[in-house]
Amino acid sequence: MNHNIEQLKDIIKDSNKITFFTGAGVSVASGIPDFRSMGGLFDEISKEGYSPEYLLSTNYLQDSPEGFVEFYHKRLLLADKQPNLVHQWIAQLEHDKRSLGVITQNIDGLHADAGSSNVDELHGTLNRFYCIECNKVYSKAYVMAQDLRQCEACGSVIRPDIVLYGEILNEQTISNAIHKIREADTLFVLGSSLVVQPAAGLISYFEGQHLVIINRDPTPYDHLASLVINDDMVTVINEINHIT
Repeated sequence: MNHNIEQLKDIIKDSNKITFFTGAGVSVASGIPDFRSMGGLFDEISKEGYSPEYLLSTNYLQDSPEGFVEFYHKRLLLADKQPNLVHQWIAQLEHDKRSLGVITQNIDGLHADAGSSNVDELHGTLNRFYCIECNKVYSKAYVMAQDLRQCEACGSVIRPDIVLYGEILNEQTISNAIHKIREADTLFVLGSSLVVQPAAGLISYFEGQHLVIINRDPTPYDHLASLVINDDMVTVINEINHIT
C-alpha cells in the first residue's frame, strides 16, 4: 500500500489536466450504498417483491405515474446525505486548476454539492426535477420541503432529471465527457466497477499518460492502468490529501 501511495503522489504532482470518472463507490462514505451491493437499493427493493429496473423505468412512469412518484419520494430523496472527503478533494483540484472536471455515473448530485462546477452527470441528477407536461423545473430542496408531487403550474407529474431504464443518455453530456477524457493527461477512475455500458466504454477514449483506478474490487480495465489500488477510497485520499 505504501508503495502505491508514493506512486500515486508522484502521478498527481506530475498531472495538470486530471479528469475524474466516478461511480457509486465514491458516495459510500456519504452513506449511500452501491446500487447493486449487498444491502444496497437493489436488494432493498427486491425484498419487497419488485423489480428495481421496472420501478426506475419509463414503463412504470407511464403505467403508474402516482406509484412512480411515491417510489422516488420513498427511495431516492436522501435529505441527510452530504459530500465526503473524496467529493471535496475532487472539487478542490478543479478549483486549483489542476483538473478538467468530473464525469460521474452517480445521480446523487454530491459532486455539485461539494463545489465541483464542471460535472458531466451521465445518468442525470436528483438535484433537479421537472414536470413531464410543461417542463417547469424544480430543485430537490424545494420538492422535499414542499413534499411536492404535482406540478404547481399544470398539476401534472414531476420527475427527477435522471436517466430511467428505457431512456438513452444525453448526447451533449456524452460529448462533453469524451472531450474531457481525450484532453486529460491523467484519468482517475474512482469507485466504479466499469461494467455498466455505455458509460464504462468512455474509458477507451483516454489517450493520456496515466490511467489510475481506485476501487475496492478489480475492473475489466485494470490491465490498462498505470496504477490500480483496491482499497477504501477515503483512506487513500487521506494519505495523499496533504500534498495535493
